[in-house]
Amino acid sequence: MCGRFNILTDADALMTTFDILNENVQIESFSKSYNISPSVKQTVVETADDEGLTKIPVVRLGSENQLLLQSAIWPLIPFWAGSEVPKFSTANARSESMTSKPSYRNAWKKAQRCLIPATGFYEWQIVEGQKRKQPWHIYHSEQPIMAFAGLWERGRTEDGSMFLSCTIVTTKANALMEKIHNSNFRMPVILDPENWGDWMGSNSQLALQLAVPYPEEQMTADPISTRINYPAYNNPDCLDPVEPDH
Repeated sequence: MCGRFNILTDADALMTTFDILNENVQIESFSKSYNISPSVKQTVVETADDEGLTKIPVVRLGSENQLLLQSAIWPLIPFWAGSEVPKFSTANARSESMTSKPSYRNAWKKAQRCLIPATGFYEWQIVEGQKRKQPWHIYHSEQPIMAFAGLWERGRTEDGSMFLSCTIVTTKANALMEKIHNSNFRMPVILDPENWGDWMGSNSQLALQLAVPYPEEQMTADPISTRINYPAYNNPDCLDPVEPDH
């Protein structure tokens, strides 16, 4: 799973990291966020600038194979769902089933794969003898900006405007994440820069081979306070390390 993450940077840094030209940037009111959570289930997308929805930056290929930096609603709204966020979770797509599951197979079939920038993500650890879970902040040890593998879909709002939505692809946990996300042992698919083009390209088999656990030695994890448990809490002290409960 990857149900909560952060982007602690600005649009200029994203453009530099992903080599995006100015004319290919179409993101709406982007600002850094310490605590990004998916849009509320069964929310209807009434307008393209609906402020009640979670929108995140995604990098994808345009019709002429140019790199685009755009805003997308999180989670993914399947093409058959119209303009309503499904009542079931589509924030994450399991790599093992995304090629055939109805919510994601259209995006996969059409090679609608994207990169989802992040500077870190959160998971919760079950602690023996404790009633509450211990939250952790996980980030790359060397790269300030990571790229999650994602899928995107196109939809139409109630007023007829077009919008994009997306999901984060997940895979089985590596050894580090097995200890932290010890309820269902999952983690987001993290892609290194040399693999970005292959993930977004037309070769689906090559892309599927990239949906594997990321090397644990390139990841760092800090125990943090339960402030992060509240989706509306969006302050820097979300990231302050604490002593774990065990």
